[in-house]
Amino acid sequence: MISIFSGTKLTSSRIRGQEISTYLQARFNPLEGYQKDVRIYVKPKDISTFKDGSWVDFLDSNANLIAQLQNRPKMKVIAASQASFEALKEVLPNKIVLIPSHHLNQEKFKRTRRQISVGGYIGSFSPMYEEISQGLKKIGFDFITCFDFKGRQDAMKLYQSIDLLIIGWWVGDNSPHKIPTKIINAASFGIPAIAYPLRGYKEIEGYYVPAHNLSEILTEAEKFKNKAYYNRWARKISKMAEKYHIEKIAKLYKKLT
Repeated sequence: MISIFSGTKLTSSRIRGQEISTYLQARFNPLEGYQKDVRIYVKPKDISTFKDGSWVDFLDSNANLIAQLQNRPKMKVIAASQASFEALKEVLPNKIVLIPSHHLNQEKFKRTRRQISVGGYIGSFSPMYEEISQGLKKIGFDFITCFDFKGRQDAMKLYQSIDLLIIGWWVGDNSPHKIPTKIINAASFGIPAIAYPLRGYKEIEGYYVPAHNLSEILTEAEKFKNKAYYNRWARKISKMAEKYHIEKIAKLYKKLT
């Protein structure tokens, strides 16, 4: 039996933990009866009380968790992307496996559209998205944001409402642990993404359009008004996203038992 533990305040860890545990019919945040289970802790802040041999799902954590794991070589680690896996292998003595984040589109819905006219973003607030919104309006695109999503249904609503996912220019630490889940989520609906090319997006290079600033975003967005161009991208990325379906990712978790 698998027990999955995930904090309730961190949306990314809660969604990953809840969805995988539900799909596997595993225990989720059990209070008792899990001592002999395979224990998986999703994006924890403190591992000091965890039993050696437990799994830590690193997800998109930071240097603080790396430092803790370096002092706990008997803990085992799950990396959520290829770039994160390679980076962790360089600094950790622990056993590390790669289990990518699954996309949220379990039902395999496809975005249907009569015209390509709506861009969107989901994630943390940034004032840059107002600038992106104003720029897109000049070339005939509406722009929708979701800064306060609480769970899967909020994200599903966003992706079912847009034609392009837009991820703005990066101003923070370009960490290899910044995972490409948003882009893969969009791809699962057949929605192309225009995004700043982060190190963590290594495994999906060629499956999103890189853009470094507003000018490049608008240039690339304009190209997607061509339905033939759009549809070529939609077919390509939909096929890529298939390997991130929860059915396939769940099988990787089962191998931990």
